Parts: sequence; structure tokens; C-alpha cells
Amino acid sequence: MLVFTETWTSSIIPTMPQWTPHSNVADVLSLGPRTAGQLMQVGVRTVTELLAAKPQAVALRLGEERFRAEIIELWQREAQLVLAAPALPLIAARTLVVIGYHNPEKIARSTPTELLGAIETTIRQGSSAVWLEKNSPPSVSELE
Repeated sequence: MLVFTETWTSSIIPTMPQWTPHSNVADVLSLGPRTAGQLMQVGVRTVTELLAAKPQAVALRLGEERFRAEIIELWQREAQLVLAAPALPLIAARTLVVIGYHNPEKIARSTPTELLGAIETTIRQGSSAVWLEKNSPPSVSELE
């Protein structure tokens, strides 16, 4: 019989990062190095700076079509959700925000079937679904 001690498992299994308002926004949002660099150039390094920024102003300073004000607003909601629910995996936070679930209380009141329905509806509507379309939706058992 194999017994795992707490020391052994804690050295193998990584712990969830403890995100704070002072955390690097690129880490919290899982942004790539190019996007992180562009945000840094316009003065957005931390979650606090992202949350304080006016989305339209950041979008204008970034000057690229892919960084519309709506995208900056989604990043702000995602960062707020990650801070409010630190145990939530980053991919789950992004998915929930894209489908309109950025309030932890609303998420807690939802069933896995409701969440999957919202994911499918968002993909069909195509609004903010480009990111969702590139990733496989979770199963009901993953949401339970």
C-alpha cells in the first residue's frame, strides 16, 4: 500500500497562486508576453491599474483593433472575479466572464446545466465567443 504524506504531495502538486490587487495583470489574466508588454507600455502593470483604467482610454492607447474597450472591460471583470474567487482556475474565470457570469453570487446560484447553456448560447451568438470557440466547453461533471 502506497501512502502519500502531506510533504510529498505538497511538493508535487502546485498550490494556487494568491492573487492580490498588486499582482501582475498579465499573470492574473494569463496574457501572452506580447500583450503583457503592450499593457506595460501604456501603464497597466497591476490588477489595481487595470481596474482603475478607463477601458476606452486603454483601448485608444493600445491602438489595435483586437484591444477594443469591450475587451478591456472583460479583462476588468475577469480580474475582479479572480480576486473574489481565488480558487477558481483562470480558464474558468475567463469562460464565466465571457458568458456574462462575473458575479460570484450569480455563479453560486447557477446549475452546471445553466452554465453550459450559457456557454452554448454565447458561442452561437458569436459576440465575445471567439475565445470560447477555440477552447472546448467543459462537461457537466467538470462544472459540478
